Amino acid sequence: MAELAKGIRAYIIIGLLAALSALAGIFTMPALDRDESRFAQATAQMLESGDFVRINFLDEERNKKPVGIHWMQAASVAAFSSAEAREIWAYRLPSLLGVILAALACFWGGQRLIGREAAFAGAALFAVTVLLGIEGGIAKTDAMLVGCTTLAMAALANLRFGAGGRKTAIIFWFAIGLGALIKGPVTPMAAGLALIVLFIWERKARWMKPLLFWPGPLLAIAMVLPWLISIQIATDGGFLRQAIGDDMAPKLVGAAERHGGMFGYHLLLLPLLFFPAILFLIPGAGRVANALRGKDSDQAAAAARFLLAWAVPVWLVFEILPTKLPHYVLPAYPALALIAGWGLMELAKAAAWQKWVSWGLFAFAGLVFAIVMPVLFVVYGNNASWDAVRLSLGGFEGGFQLGLDPATAAIVFLTAAIFAGLSGAALMAARGRSLVLMLCLAVTAGLGWQVMARGAAAPNAYAVRLADQVRAARSYSQTIAGIAPGDIVTASSYTEPSLVFSLGTDTMLGSAEEALAFAEGRQDPTMLVLDLSRDDQLKADLLATGRTAFEIAEEITENSWRPEFASAAPIEPPWASADRERRARLSWTERLQVCHLSLASGTNYSRGDETVLAIFFTRCLPELPNDPQD
Repeated sequence: MAELAKGIRAYIIIGLLAALSALAGIFTMPALDRDESRFAQATAQMLESGDFVRINFLDEERNKKPVGIHWMQAASVAAFSSAEAREIWAYRLPSLLGVILAALACFWGGQRLIGREAAFAGAALFAVTVLLGIEGGIAKTDAMLVGCTTLAMAALANLRFGAGGRKTAIIFWFAIGLGALIKGPVTPMAAGLALIVLFIWERKARWMKPLLFWPGPLLAIAMVLPWLISIQIATDGGFLRQAIGDDMAPKLVGAAERHGGMFGYHLLLLPLLFFPAILFLIPGAGRVANALRGKDSDQAAAAARFLLAWAVPVWLVFEILPTKLPHYVLPAYPALALIAGWGLMELAKAAAWQKWVSWGLFAFAGLVFAIVMPVLFVVYGNNASWDAVRLSLGGFEGGFQLGLDPATAAIVFLTAAIFAGLSGAALMAARGRSLVLMLCLAVTAGLGWQVMARGAAAPNAYAVRLADQVRAARSYSQTIAGIAPGDIVTASSYTEPSLVFSLGTDTMLGSAEEALAFAEGRQDPTMLVLDLSRDDQLKADLLATGRTAFEIAEEITENSWRPEFASAAPIEPPWASADRERRARLSWTERLQVCHLSLASGTNYSRGDETVLAIFFTRCLPELPNDPQD
């Protein structure tokens, strides 16, 4: 272990582990609903408009989070892509940098607390944890937030044990300012609670004196205040009013946006989201308890107090908070990882029951993942909706596939088998004596999870890629409607943000009636997307037996000039009355001059609904006459 943790090599290894963990799926995963697509679309609108103060999603002000992540995303997209390209990976790069920063800061601070080798083990385990890797591949705030928070806490750890002085205090205040610019009060809260708890526990404040060095607080204020003043002016005071009153306050008093959970919610998820570091967490907790009982040096006891002051207050805040999402407690994970690294280094001294509990939790998480990920792929990798099949038989093109692609399924099941094997090997190694082997196999199991879940299963789950299916249908607009895909306007009753990010800012979202009215008000070709899962009557009309909507529209168009078509009253079959009503309800297909039908089918995972999208191209341009010279 000493060789791995030596010199600059240790930082390189930890940085690479964090990067590899986050990179799995970063280029292949579609834009996710809802938060990631909202963040990315708001950043795209900044680049399109040149307004880097206000945060908007379409025409709506998005006054919820500060602007920091949008500036980082905008810089990344400007450097490596463009707003027009709609490449989600470019928006995810700041999150990748955030997890690298978090892992490196964990190692930097951990060295002062528990020694270089234990800190290396803890930081390496933290770099490949399930939750950190997930957040590192999503274009939103939380990965960079944990990077800023970990940097601030690492600076405090160095100050607490007499290293760095004013320079370290400047780093602390820089991290506080950047964290506030990323996600408001979370980083200042985590650091502030730790300082308060340590002061109450230890009755020592002398080590905090460098924090009062005036350039530090001034730097943090200078990082946040100019934009805060600008956004307050630009929104007539609306940003703070909405950020606090409409976003933060509901989370403090209730389960906002249906994201609730009982006390202990985060603790129950810990074995899964903290995998693979959970393998050594219980022995690490025992090591902390021994240090607090005075069985070690004062240094060890002080380190134990610092780690608990870092992790426990933040954890309790989010357990008490009525609104719960799994990533809320991520700022506490670096401290838990250092505890796990400490437990690994002194595993031989741990009680037998501590080892068995950790082994059991690790085995449980590995078994759940090895079973659940392939099952989820089977469910969501297949898009064989019977409604889609019936629409296809009625004239709608594309949008579904029957059965799993054998090659893709083989890759997913193979990666699941490799992950299960690595987890089993790590579990067996944990019962041996080689600490390096234990660490290497545990870290490899963590990377194996990222490859299985985010590299293989999730990107190939065709049924959840509804926005990509719509974009694929739009790609034929040049042939169908005579207009380039990037220029045709879309009106949609499928209102997930991923559709807007995929198609562009000119996309119109609304109810089916609003989308139809928008299309009717245009003289140019429009791509109309109607979510049948939200309109039972339209779904029934389009799926009814007999003639399709397209055939009815053709009949209306071809026969509307014949008087006998309107006046004749032949003997009608029993279903004729219902057919007339259906024809009247679908008369908009004639008014809009629908010329092509397509579909997308899958699962709206934000709502948990099987979803079929009926796609209509309207007012298609007439075919150009042949050149007489041809």
